[in-house]
Parts: sequence; C-alpha cells; structure tokens
Amino acid sequence: MIVKTYRAPTMQEAIKKIKEELGEDALILSYKKIKQGSFFSFFKKEIYEVTAALDEKPPKPEPTFKKVIKKYTGDNIPTKETKKETDNLEERIKKLEQLIYKAGKENIERLVNDIKSDIDDLKRAISYSKKSEEIDISKIPLGMNKHFTYMCDIGIRKKYAYKIILGVYKNIDKSRLNDDEYVKEYLSVVISQFFKQSKPTNKYIVLLGPTGVGKTTTLAKLAAIYKLKKDKKVGIITTDTYRIGAVDQLLNYAKIMDIPAIVSITKEDFKNAIEELKDMDVVFVDTVGRSPQDIKRLNELFKIFKGENRLHLSLVLAVNTKEEDCISTYNQFKALPINDLIFTKVDETNTPGTMLNIVVRTRKPVFYVSYGQDVPTDIMEAQPLKVSSLIIKRGVKDV
Repeated sequence: MIVKTYRAPTMQEAIKKIKEELGEDALILSYKKIKQGSFFSFFKKEIYEVTAALDEKPPKPEPTFKKVIKKYTGDNIPTKETKKETDNLEERIKKLEQLIYKAGKENIERLVNDIKSDIDDLKRAISYSKKSEEIDISKIPLGMNKHFTYMCDIGIRKKYAYKIILGVYKNIDKSRLNDDEYVKEYLSVVISQFFKQSKPTNKYIVLLGPTGVGKTTTLAKLAAIYKLKKDKKVGIITTDTYRIGAVDQLLNYAKIMDIPAIVSITKEDFKNAIEELKDMDVVFVDTVGRSPQDIKRLNELFKIFKGENRLHLSLVLAVNTKEEDCISTYNQFKALPINDLIFTKVDETNTPGTMLNIVVRTRKPVFYVSYGQDVPTDIMEAQPLKVSSLIIKRGVKDV
C-alpha cells in the first residue's frame, strides 16, 4: 500500500493533488488543519494536511445487483390435494367444451374463453394457497386472482395486495373486469393513496444513505433540475471526502453547471459552508455512504448534522435491494430526524412494488424517484399517481 501526506490551502486543492498522483481509487485516511509559516513569522497560515493511501493491488470490481426476476419463489411442487383439484378442473374444462360444442355454434368462442378465464383464476388461487398462509385466497372474487398474482409478482406484499384487491372489487365497474388495462388504471389510483409527496421547506437538503445507492448521481440530477427547470440559485456541499474520484466528479460537475460547491469535513466546516451559501435558494448536501451495521462510522456521520435544525434530511434507498435491507437501513438512520425518502435504481428491478411496502412500513413521504444514470433526466418528482403508475406498469415509459 502506498501512503502519502499532502498539504494544500484548501481541501479541494489537496484532493486534486491526491488524484493527480495516486488516481481516483485513492482513499483519504486522515486530515487535519495545521498552521504553516516560519518560526519567526508572526502570522501563520492555516492549511490542510491530508494523508491518503492507494492499494497497489488492482481493485476488485464492485458487485452489481442482479435484476430480481420474482419476489416470491418456491419449488412449486404440487401437493396431492392441489394436483387432484387441478386434474379435476382440467377434466371439467374438457366436458364443458364438449357440451357447448354439441349445443351449437352461436357464441361458442366467447363462452369457452369466459369459462377458461374463470378456470385459470381458480388455478392461480390454488397455486398461491400454499404460499399465502396469512390470508384467505378463497375470498378473492373470480376475475381478480390474476391481478392479485400480478401485484405479488411486482413485489407488493401479499397481505397488502390482498386488501387492495378486495377494496378494488367492491368499487370497480364489474362489467369491465375483463378489461386488464382498465383494472390496472384502477389499481394505480388505489395504490396512489398510500403515497404522499414530500415538499421540503428547509433549503439545506441532505442526502443520506448506505454506499452504492446513488446519492451523488441523484444529487447531480436534483441540482440540475432546480437550476435549469426551477430557475433556483443552487449550491452544493459534499462531506464525502472518502472517495477521491466521487468528490472530484461532483466538483467538476458543479463547475460545468456554474454551481458553487464546498468540500466540508468537520461539523465546524459544515456550519461555515452553510453560512457561505446562505444566499442560495437551495443547497444540496452529499454525504459519505455508511453501512447500517457500522454503528461507529454512522455516529461519526450523525454528529455533523445533529442539533442543526435548518436541514431537510432525505434517506436514499435503492429499490433493487431487499426490502428488509431497506427497512434495516431506515431503522439505523432514523437516529436522525428523517424527513422523507428518495427511491433510486427503479430501472434495475422487476419488483417496484417494494416502494409501496417501504412507504407503508416507514410512514414517510417520498421526495423523488430515480430510474437511471442520465443527468439531469431519469428522475421524477414523487407525485403519488405517477409513482403508483410506475409500480403497476413495471416501468417509466408511460409514466
């Protein structure tokens, strides 16, 4: 491992030196402010002394999350009872078809399709009965089982999907149950009621979250949106000085966008940065990613923001991770007064319904939803109906 110490008037200049000599993979080990000047000098300048390191071994590639194909898995081996019921259903289909064809040709195709549709619903009910011990599948009306199954497949918890489907059936126009597009639109409206859009009142918006959820990319998108689309004076503060490459990338982006950006390390630095950017309409704060299990480093991060009542704290969660991991992250970060959630990487999962589960369990509003790497696009305000449509349609093309 190569370890070197650098001195510079500002943290930005120190980072630039480190990057030039050690590259973007270098890590900051420690830093401190020191006085520099001759022994006889009356006025000494305060500079940064930063120690950085580079592992000489080639870095291992960062793991990528595979797209989740199904939320609910199992061996799906039918029991004797379910196999017997399925066989009986198949036999009934054949007998009914024979009976209808003997009766005449009028409306034969329509009748057969309707019967098969009902039988398919029964089959879905049987296949889910073993997996759904906490709910009574038999109470789901015919015609609604496929929609219940679909909601489970896109990641919505079975007990939530069950309640939603029963509520929809009570109110929907029964004559349009076979119109899948109509039912999906209806479901979108119902699901939207679970979401609340966040509208920050404090102008210092801090993005918190574990490593790899896309905080820096999301911050860049938000900064561009507020500057270009909302015509606001935007500032950036980054407290993430651990990854040289990420800091340098954000500072370069801010320079291109003509947005003032300040590197902050200590709580005192952060307060000074807030004061320096007080004339901005909105200031976005990037933070270092911390594992929810690393309590010591989490507390170091929390100390910077605790007691500062001018902040709006947004917890960034990646939808392509397990729901329970997201909840664990929330439980650790809620030591701070979390105001809302930002969902990222929606394009990297087939189970966007996880967003509904997390919102129900945390009871937090949502600020933005991000679904790609392009800046400043691939992000949208969390308007409830847009989020619910994204969930039901498994994508953002039509949202």
